[in-house]
Amino acid sequence: MVHLWRGRGAMLDAGRVMLDTLRGLGWLVPVAVLAPNALWVALPGAAGLAPPAIPAPPWTRWVAPVEWVGRAAVFILPVLYRLEAGTMASVAALWVMSLALAFYYLGWLRYFTRGRERALLHGRLLGVPLPLTVSPVAYFLAASVALAPRPLAVAAVVFGAAHIAISWSEHARLVARPPSP
Repeated sequence: MVHLWRGRGAMLDAGRVMLDTLRGLGWLVPVAVLAPNALWVALPGAAGLAPPAIPAPPWTRWVAPVEWVGRAAVFILPVLYRLEAGTMASVAALWVMSLALAFYYLGWLRYFTRGRERALLHGRLLGVPLPLTVSPVAYFLAASVALAPRPLAVAAVVFGAAHIAISWSEHARLVARPPSP
């Protein structure tokens, strides 16, 4: 067991120090995902964000509000909880969160360093389709284990299903050719 010197002859368990350090840091969960989005707002795409020539399918009218509710929940709920590293599941979840976040940042890095083309937001990365959609969903699902609230797990599933469906539809609209007149 690893101990840290606390002074005056007392020893402190390093695991407990790590756990105490993580407490109260639930607010970092949404901030970590929002950081590259702030850059995206500040540095708009090379060709702007004009909508695709093909209209959105009708089902997106009812899925989009579901996505927004899920999005609001996955950004707000983590603030109310604290990260835990007390179980193997929560430690594994922290690793999954780290990997998903690293992959997410890699997708944004590709976007910002290769001309900020809209197609880079949806294009495959290392074989994974919709990397800037899939990675935050994986991140928030793992966060629901690391933070341990069931409401966040429900919100992550709702957000994930709606976000992937809408992003897939958007990607299909970007790569499809408009119908000939």
